[in-house]
Amino acid sequence: MTDHDTVTRTAPPRRFYVVGLCDALGLGMYLSSSVLFLDRATGLTNQQIGLVLSTSGVASLLGAMPIARAAERFGIRAVLSVLFAIRCAAFLALASVATFGQALAAAAVAGVLSRGIGPLIESGLISRVRDDRAVGTLARLRTLRNAGLAAGALPAGAAIAVGEAWAYRAVLVASAALFLCCVVVCRGFPASAATPGRRGGRARILRNRAFLAITALYGAFTLSALLLGIGMPLWIVQRTQAPSWTVTLIQLLNTAVVVALQVRLSKGSERPTRARALMCGGGLLAGLGALVVPLTALGSGGFAFAVVVVAALLLSLGELLITAGTTGAALQHIPEGQKTSHLAALNLGFGVTTVVGPPLISTSVGWEWAGWTGWAAFFTVLGLLALRVPGPPARVRREEQEQRTAAAI
Repeated sequence: MTDHDTVTRTAPPRRFYVVGLCDALGLGMYLSSSVLFLDRATGLTNQQIGLVLSTSGVASLLGAMPIARAAERFGIRAVLSVLFAIRCAAFLALASVATFGQALAAAAVAGVLSRGIGPLIESGLISRVRDDRAVGTLARLRTLRNAGLAAGALPAGAAIAVGEAWAYRAVLVASAALFLCCVVVCRGFPASAATPGRRGGRARILRNRAFLAITALYGAFTLSALLLGIGMPLWIVQRTQAPSWTVTLIQLLNTAVVVALQVRLSKGSERPTRARALMCGGGLLAGLGALVVPLTALGSGGFAFAVVVVAALLLSLGELLITAGTTGAALQHIPEGQKTSHLAALNLGFGVTTVVGPPLISTSVGWEWAGWTGWAAFFTVLGLLALRVPGPPARVRREEQEQRTAAAI
């Protein structure tokens, strides 16, 4: 290992955690109030709101890979600084929109950046730790970001309680201020964070069949998160006698489980056998959770409430195991110097799911038992397929053996 590599890996990662937290706080404030902002503050119709949010989602898929390639050419520090500055400007513009066209343009710009920033923060962070600690480091970052998203909902809730246009706009201005803080923190990254990586990442990704298979598997697996966030709320309010506030409870329960257990459950996922076991276990838990959900229709409000809690716990635990396992398996197939583009591609797996998943899930809720049984079978099959995910290339295994030997000496 060269002196430069040593400096890169030992540089403090605190600034990356700070950026990740500030970014999550800003996004949490926006996501928790975006629909009502577009309704109450700008007066858009339901159809226009749907178009604005859909445009933002599609734009996020288009922006991820070009942003990753830019970071590999110009360096993470420079690109992140520019991206957060643009995001700040986009949110200030969004806070002042008065027409459908203005909202569409501002949301499109913000959307282009939404799936590009996260992979840059992640790749910059794990470049400062040993490979065997990368998954745990990412788990800590995701735990912090989940806490930030939850905390961001508090000022959004205050704006919703006030119900005035100025309150919604103030939340967006506050989000923009947080993104401006991210610019300042990014400019303070160590010089090694600005070092460009290798170019031609897209071609290498397309040749990396094992990584592409894991990315596709991850995208399919993450339908379990949407099942919890979309399918269960629809089922609770339409098909059960559970109180409507149960919908909020399961979201809080999911956040608490993620924050409490994500780091702990990710331990050992850098090993191929452990990564496969986590993915398989996550698929089986998600399948069991889906199978439990329709039992809520069989009893009174108290029984339905208890079943909802059990199902939410199973799906939340499955989500944690899936995330840890797929991240560990994916990192084993990412060549050195190409983390940014590969992590962006992995993130696209979930991005595509957020576009195609909602209509699939909302439709399946109407199929009642058949729909939930179908999801249970789907996740069970995915879990079994995960056992066949290939291990790391021979080159990586040799490097890991050399690292273990050097550590022993």
